[in-house]
Amino acid sequence: MIVMYYPFIKDAKASQKYAHGGALTTTLMTVFVYLVSLVFYSHKQLELTIWPTLSLTSIVELPFIQRFEYIDVSWWAIVIIPNMTIALWSASRGFKRLFNVQQKYPLWGMSIIILITNIFVFDIDSLYILDKIINPYGVFFLVLYLPLLLVIIYIKKMRKRL
Repeated sequence: MIVMYYPFIKDAKASQKYAHGGALTTTLMTVFVYLVSLVFYSHKQLELTIWPTLSLTSIVELPFIQRFEYIDVSWWAIVIIPNMTIALWSASRGFKRLFNVQQKYPLWGMSIIILITNIFVFDIDSLYILDKIINPYGVFFLVLYLPLLLVIIYIKKMRKRL
């Protein structure tokens, strides 16, 4: 994604410390949640629990809130939504640059695909099936995407020369 939004950063040197600070904060939060989960659950419980972080917050009891999980899920939505929007914008921007179409069309298409996928994935079994379908292609996509992008750009430059 950084390949897509780096050209839009006005002063990259000045914003570099904030980028590193954000990456460090995210890493420290992840390590903290991981360590708390390891301390709270046994190894066998971690294997059997579907969403350990959510289950972990269900033990929190406050006198003015009966279900703390609602607050936790809302908080994680605040964390996840910006990551989703940046990924969608980057993907639609890449689609625009590769195929010379307006950016709004691939953005709408991908948003509709995500919405339909979320409508049909409503239980953990559907999520496992979707995971088994997508996982083998994910690594394939990551390993081949940048070299394929390089080849496409090279071909486009060759066409412009001719």
